[in-house]
Amino acid sequence: MKKILVSVPTYNESENIKQLCQRIFKIKKNLNLIIIDDNSPDGTADEINKLKKKYKKLILIKRKRKLGIGSAIRRAMNYALKNNYDVLITLDADLSHQPEDIPLFLKYIKLNDFVIGSRYIKGGKSDYTGYRNFVSKFANKTCRFLLNIHLNEFTTSFRAYNKKCLRILNEIPLYSDGYSSLVEFIFYIDRAGLKYIEVPIHFKDRFKGKSKIPKLQIIYGGLKLIELFIKRSIIPKKKIIKNEKSN
Repeated sequence: MKKILVSVPTYNESENIKQLCQRIFKIKKNLNLIIIDDNSPDGTADEINKLKKKYKKLILIKRKRKLGIGSAIRRAMNYALKNNYDVLITLDADLSHQPEDIPLFLKYIKLNDFVIGSRYIKGGKSDYTGYRNFVSKFANKTCRFLLNIHLNEFTTSFRAYNKKCLRILNEIPLYSDGYSSLVEFIFYIDRAGLKYIEVPIHFKDRFKGKSKIPKLQIIYGGLKLIELFIKRSIIPKKKIIKNEKSN
């Protein structure tokens, strides 16, 4: 594994970004970190520019407006492909994902095309309680049932993609910009017949700041899941439709 890219989408994460960068760059791996900021009004990009003076492998892409996590991940995928990275790792900026788990993902991506961090397998843990815990578990079980994909986790963004996986996803028409894109990626990874695995993670509550998942995303996610359920009977495994639109 020669080149590793870690990607983090941000929107109003100025309170978390310094600690995140410190913890990522403590990992003794040959990696670069790209942060895709959706014009955060709290000055997240300014904080990143300050950190760039210390961390030479830190890259900032500042977008003009809030375009969503799905769009940010696709941008990172395109960047990884164009710059010939071997592995792309994605995680959240709020420190709900532990950067110290990155070496675990790198270990398993050697023998797999896609690795996802799971709260719901042996060794995994989530700090969610009450309503949030119920919604999360229900959503993931519903995805497993409707898509007939043998994973326990579909909605966390702590993931690793190898170059083969990135190339295939880049050839597929992906249009989801919100959190439903996380399920959409897995659907096409499964349809492509790629090899994937779950690894246990401890999902913590965000370190600082407020959650930015709009309530409408639950509705959009449900509609996307129905769409993918229908596509399951239309698109056989290992047959992918090439993208006619550039991402």
